[in-house]
Amino acid sequence: LPPSRLLPSSRFSVLVSLAGPAPPKMGPSGLLLILVPFILLESVQKPGLVKGFINKAKCDFQERNQCTRNRHCPEKTKCCEFNCGKKCLDLKQDVCSLPKEVGPCLAYFRRWWYNKETKTCSRFIYGGCQGNSNNFQSESVCKSICSQKCKSQRSQSPRLTWATRGGLGVG
Repeated sequence: LPPSRLLPSSRFSVLVSLAGPAPPKMGPSGLLLILVPFILLESVQKPGLVKGFINKAKCDFQERNQCTRNRHCPEKTKCCEFNCGKKCLDLKQDVCSLPKEVGPCLAYFRRWWYNKETKTCSRFIYGGCQGNSNNFQSESVCKSICSQKCKSQRSQSPRLTWATRGGLGVG
């Protein structure tokens, strides 16, 4: 994988033991004793950059968090670590395909957005409110999230599974 690349949604399972390091003794209900202390978590992963696989772009500063938990987000969105802060994101939406949106406020913030047509990150002036998630604090953050995406017809956004819908791994 090239550095700074978003990984497509992948399916994996993690078994977490609630019983501790000692295995349960086998007996008439031994199988039940083995299965009950485990919780199967399927595809529990925060959307965005995956630590350990990717050289994450350095943030110049921590963005103001829009949320702290999923309950602070509108319906169909989740509170996720994204672009140097926590934001309410629709996980089915590709933020890199959104248009540039300066917002209605009159502040003057130099930001970056990903232009899907030219496949480049470009500078723009953000007004400081509203807008959309295709709005990055630096060119390196924009490139790390958008430029190296797989050229595929499938959405690169993570799919919601029963575990993430329950709030695990997101927010």
